[in-house]
Amino acid sequence: MPNFKRAVQDKLGYLPVLNEIDMVLVGPNGCLCAIEVKYYKVNGGSFNRPFYDGIGQSLSLMRYGFDSVALWHFFAPEVEQARLDRYGAGAWWFLRNQTRIPLDFSYFRVGGTEAEPIFIVLQYTTQDKGADLLPIDDDNFVITFKNQNPFRDTIEGRYLRKELAKAFGIQEIVSE
Repeated sequence: MPNFKRAVQDKLGYLPVLNEIDMVLVGPNGCLCAIEVKYYKVNGGSFNRPFYDGIGQSLSLMRYGFDSVALWHFFAPEVEQARLDRYGAGAWWFLRNQTRIPLDFSYFRVGGTEAEPIFIVLQYTTQDKGADLLPIDDDNFVITFKNQNPFRDTIEGRYLRKELAKAFGIQEIVSE
């Protein structure tokens, strides 16, 4: 996004580090939400990444003025339920109940086939257990964000949000 980089460099005098953004969701009234995605599979008996993977990247997205930022962990079909819960419910518990970081978190079991994958949303019930909710494409499933980004209304956050919306071609409605 060369126009974004140039505008930010010109305005701020420097270019803040921006990691890649896996997903941007545009909601009602121009609401902008960013999602960092990590995929977990088992290699040689262990997960391919630590349970906390993606937290730093998600936090860095907050500086860009998104309304909310989320981290989503997807688990390969071969991951047994107990391991999935230990990582997924454990990360959720850590973020929501122990650190209280204003970061949304969800975890998913991947099923189906490569041609027709199914993504089942899970809900933690305790710090090491979870329960299936719905497939992500179910008509009753609605993506929600519970935590507002605390950097959304900073001077830098407002400016970077405006420039990102422009770079993505998103018409945003912002109350000034």
